[in-house]
Amino acid sequence: MIDLHTHILPGVDDGAQTLDDSVAMARVAVDDGITAVVATPHRNPWTYTAGVAEAERRLDEVRAACREAGLAIRLILGGEAYVAPDLAEQVRVGLALTINESRYLLVEWPFEQYPVYSEQAIFDLQVRGIVPLMAHAERYRFLQRDVQKVRALVDRGILIQVTGSSLTGGHGPEPQKLAEALLTSGLAHVLASDAHSAELRPPILTPAYQRAIELVGESRARAMVTDAPEQIIDNRPVDLPPAKPPVQRPFWAFWRRSNHV
Repeated sequence: MIDLHTHILPGVDDGAQTLDDSVAMARVAVDDGITAVVATPHRNPWTYTAGVAEAERRLDEVRAACREAGLAIRLILGGEAYVAPDLAEQVRVGLALTINESRYLLVEWPFEQYPVYSEQAIFDLQVRGIVPLMAHAERYRFLQRDVQKVRALVDRGILIQVTGSSLTGGHGPEPQKLAEALLTSGLAHVLASDAHSAELRPPILTPAYQRAIELVGESRARAMVTDAPEQIIDNRPVDLPPAKPPVQRPFWAFWRRSNHV
């Protein structure tokens, strides 16, 4: 398995704080059967702004410490960018980092709203050949209120990442409900941990993988934790499942609901 969304880079955001924390996270990942982890620190003008060379230097320290600890795991650099009007420019100057220098960019939205500049930001990224990967889509309340918004984003070429612990109920009933709906509708493309520590939000995927098998079968579940992440890291096109058409409610459903208000 490959974990595309973690905060394993030490001392740069709300994830691992020390090198020991990073090694502890890597050990949890290895024990869970994860063979590669992408470090995706929050990178935007008000958090981690170090250049790519500095970020790689920090990750090299984690790699060396993992080797010393006997942990066989591949560590890859990326970033979690916050959606902004100038996001495409942030990519150009190296502030917003794509995953493994690929075309794929992990992007985070505000939890409550879809800013009016989002459409333009997406367009600007795509004009530059960048494919947005929406981070932890199931946790956005604006999507919980309108799941069809996800369908519109996927139709635009956005990839959707679901957090493993959401799928197993770790973030509450609403994120779990949306996570399950995204999987069964063919609107989820990647399962990742969004790990922040070895204890509270660990880098584990097996429970979510097993739940995904129950929902969509082994082949589709494996694609979300192995095939699609591998294609993203290698900068190849992602094999996407066909999205299921939305369920059409009969016309009398609205009439019945209206008469019960």
